[in-house]
Amino acid sequence: MTPGPFLTLTATVAVAAITPGPALAAMVARAIADGPRPAMALNAGVVTGDLLFFSAAVAGMAAAAHSLGELFSVLRILGAAYLLWQAFALWRAPLRVEGAAPSGHEALLRRNFAAGLLLMFGHVQAMLFYAALLPGFVDFSSLTASDVAMLAVMLIVVIGTVNSVYILAASRARGFFADERAQRTIHRIAAMIMVVAAALVLTRV
Repeated sequence: MTPGPFLTLTATVAVAAITPGPALAAMVARAIADGPRPAMALNAGVVTGDLLFFSAAVAGMAAAAHSLGELFSVLRILGAAYLLWQAFALWRAPLRVEGAAPSGHEALLRRNFAAGLLLMFGHVQAMLFYAALLPGFVDFSSLTASDVAMLAVMLIVVIGTVNSVYILAASRARGFFADERAQRTIHRIAAMIMVVAAALVLTRV
């Protein structure tokens, strides 16, 4: 793959990653409520989902988004339900004092990773994005294993880095609040962001 198309594709993916969506909203909410570690686990799940969609598009299986439309609809509803449940939990979350033990979200990083995967599996548009984008930049007749590996690394670096910047910014913002009243406000802001993310999941095709 020549440098020109690769750099253009990288820039396009970066712009898409910067654009706020349900997964990004969920990561920001998690970072505000519980700090960077659980949000980074969510980020890892989202990036893994992107890689799976990229692999499916390269393998020519993007048509599954149409043939398995009902399954993806169920997954999208499950992802939205998870976000709403998280919003409810955040709204009623007990306040924590400095030095307290980690919350369940921090201790169960695998749960956040799985949540990130679930959100992506319910986001059919992500698969269609790669299916529509790649043919304009990639000559599949000459695509090699090293090209696929290079593109996969690019996705991990670009999407993971963009998400991490949002997560760290949200985590730093939460550090300005220490008293109980501020913590309650943070939790409720995070809960409202989760509700918005759930709405985005349900309304996106």
